[in-house]
Amino acid sequence: MKTYNLIYAATVLFVLGCSKSSDVPENNPEERTLESGYTLLVTKNNLLKNLFLQTEGQDLAISTASGTFEDQSLPELTFEDGQVLSILHRKTDCSITVTIQDFEADSLKTYSVFDDLNACAVTTKAIAQMPGKLFIAYELEVTSKVNDYYVRMIDLTEPEISHIDASISLRPLQLAIANNRLFILTSDDEVTGENGISVFDVQTKALLYEELIGFDAHRIFRNPEGNIIIGYDQLHTTLNSVTMSKTYTNYGETALPNFIASKATHFDSSGKMYYEMPTESFSSYPVISAIYDFKINTLTLYAFENFLTEAQRNFEFDIEKTTMVRYDENNNLLIIGYKKVNGSEQGGIMRVKPAPEPKFIDNLDVDGIPYALYFK
Repeated sequence: MKTYNLIYAATVLFVLGCSKSSDVPENNPEERTLESGYTLLVTKNNLLKNLFLQTEGQDLAISTASGTFEDQSLPELTFEDGQVLSILHRKTDCSITVTIQDFEADSLKTYSVFDDLNACAVTTKAIAQMPGKLFIAYELEVTSKVNDYYVRMIDLTEPEISHIDASISLRPLQLAIANNRLFILTSDDEVTGENGISVFDVQTKALLYEELIGFDAHRIFRNPEGNIIIGYDQLHTTLNSVTMSKTYTNYGETALPNFIASKATHFDSSGKMYYEMPTESFSSYPVISAIYDFKINTLTLYAFENFLTEAQRNFEFDIEKTTMVRYDENNNLLIIGYKKVNGSEQGGIMRVKPAPEPKFIDNLDVDGIPYALYFK
């Protein structure tokens, strides 16, 4: 039996903070106690590069440390699970590889994943990864007018990787993993125009569940409770990953969390989600930092105007837009990556104390545009 619950309205909170340069003494002892290290990925000249960041005294600085990550072309697809980033590349000869980078263990493995097919006839749509397993949703061109849809389930536990291809009836869009189940967001392009969800058991590879879920479903991802969030324009659905029961959360007209447009979502231990949010209403900047609390349906926005001075925004930091957001829970710091206005693929990283006592801490200019950040 399917169960449906309905939740209404969201609250928007605007963070008003202070600038360290004007309001906080430089010798604040609280700031000196911050201890952290990060691996920052940046984009420049169509490459994905990494920088190691560490604290020196009370400020961030670039470290000379090195690791296993290598500069590489921008990926076709990515999937992030905690400190593990999976990156899919297609080479000029159409061959397709997936690199799995574990930033916590500082390990890297690369797999060639479509050697058995004419890779030029393969259009990859989404990837997902869990320990020992890799999943790739793809279209296979049969004729110029006919495509078949599959999800490739790859076993990485043996020296020679093996796979099976599970056929799916609708065009795949995104993947998520929860409760040893693979969830596939699909699109019924031929008949209804609706989106759908297909669910496979990752162990038996059996299809467990399939259903159309309405129009304009843009994203799926796993929440900290192990359930699946389905994001729409005006609402999101929480799909129980065991029972398939659904809870619908509707937003107010002016309180759209808009996490469907972000490239990555990260949660803290309390279940709050941190992400970059496009906006036309809440800031003069096109993308700002946002925190959405699923438990109480509250959106907290960090517009640059509310915690930086005009001189800092327009001259010292030269901010164009937010490109990345993370939360350093050990130090209670919001980490915001941004692109500079100057057009030369330059950016910066700033750290901010979050609400209820928001405060700008420090900034570091970087050579490249911040893309993702991982903790050391």
